[in-house]
Amino acid sequence: MTLVARLCGLFLLVLSGLALAETPPERRVALVIGNSSYRNAPVLPNTVNDARDMVTALRKVGFEVVDGIDLDKRGMDAALTRFARLAQDADAAMFYFAGHGFQFNGENYLVPVEAKVEDEVGVQYETTRLNDVVTALNYAKGVKIMVLDACRNNPFVGLLAKRQATRGFSVGSGLAPVQRAQGMVIAYATQANDVAADGAGRNSPFTAALVREIDQPGLEVAALFRRVQKSVYDTTAGRQTPELSLSLLGDFYLNREETDADVWRRIRAGDDPAALQAFIQRYPQSFFVIDARTRLDLLERRSSVSGERDRLVREFAERERALLQRLERAEQGRRQAADDLARKDIGDAVGVPPPVPAPGSAPVAVAPVPSPPRVQDKAERARLADELARRESELAAIEAEKQRLAEERQSVEQAMAARLGASGPLSPSRSAQPAALPGPSPRPPEAASRGRSSGECAELLMRAQLGDLTPGGREQLRQCR
Repeated sequence: MTLVARLCGLFLLVLSGLALAETPPERRVALVIGNSSYRNAPVLPNTVNDARDMVTALRKVGFEVVDGIDLDKRGMDAALTRFARLAQDADAAMFYFAGHGFQFNGENYLVPVEAKVEDEVGVQYETTRLNDVVTALNYAKGVKIMVLDACRNNPFVGLLAKRQATRGFSVGSGLAPVQRAQGMVIAYATQANDVAADGAGRNSPFTAALVREIDQPGLEVAALFRRVQKSVYDTTAGRQTPELSLSLLGDFYLNREETDADVWRRIRAGDDPAALQAFIQRYPQSFFVIDARTRLDLLERRSSVSGERDRLVREFAERERALLQRLERAEQGRRQAADDLARKDIGDAVGVPPPVPAPGSAPVAVAPVPSPPRVQDKAERARLADELARRESELAAIEAEKQRLAEERQSVEQAMAARLGASGPLSPSRSAQPAALPGPSPRPPEAASRGRSSGECAELLMRAQLGDLTPGGREQLRQCR
């Protein structure tokens, strides 16, 4: 059983490890070549810039890039070999070339910088076949992308065309269509059999548009190249229209970063001002920037009101504590005054003289009592009664002050809620109703009982003075306070 338990534990451990293992990241590889300094052809001023800008753009979106500038035949073969090895089982592989290229006998060739193409032999042994690039791309298991900004005006076409009358081959302008394969995207800087412009600025019109669109997140590859097409067409006033050949079964995104809409959906309901500031800085031209600024202003206003609300909460709490202390002291004073008056009344009641019987009536048997209270005792009782009345009046004033404080607090809560644009209490732990102050705000049951029994005590005292107090009433009189 021990061995079986250990084996089961090991099996569960292996399963948990497999479950927790992270999915390997998507492998993306690219080969970027820019040839400019041709020895036997005019120099192309923008191809180096095009290639370098493409390298930067592709690395930014997660590609491992093999790059080469001004490569000769040997350098292009070496770069292509390295790329083919990296492309094995890759999730995406991309090839980009900026430089001279041409078609010969319906097949496309890319020109190294030292190539001297004068005849068919030069074509076969001094250039790089585009079909070799396709073979390297096919090592990838995922999407293959081939981008050719190589349809520029090539002087080799003229040299080869001179021999066309005596040799059985054909030479055309630009590049010939490439037979597309499943899972491949082929983008030409211009239409097949046409010539693309090198451009007067830093980049060619095609590469400038492509780099710009790659920087936009969330664009599916077909939509991306359609935007490139429109941009190049508009830039060249219709003289150049890129061509796209696409054979994909699913969607593919060169830039997998979140779009401004994705980011806004994630942060729009949040309360993090830093996230909103970052959104505004990252997407200054976004349609949602106005919403982000509005949300940020609201949060800043709420923060300001929240600080003021916290201050008011502390202020009200302090006023409530002070009022509670006054309430407790006033209640103690009232109790003391009531006790003093009750003791005085009980003491006077015990010393009440017997009543004088009416003429002709039978004498009334009563317990002997001391002499009636003196004038000083009456004055003392009046003083105690006045003290009790004063204490009662003080308690009533504090009760009124407590009510005013509750009304003031409710008014402040409503004003704060209006400033925040939503209903809510001044303090999260309190309701929107007037806040009840701690302490003995209403008269406690015992105090209420004493208040209601004061009339009974006065009646008992009168009966005692008239000599009409039963033993039970006398006991009740002693309990009066």
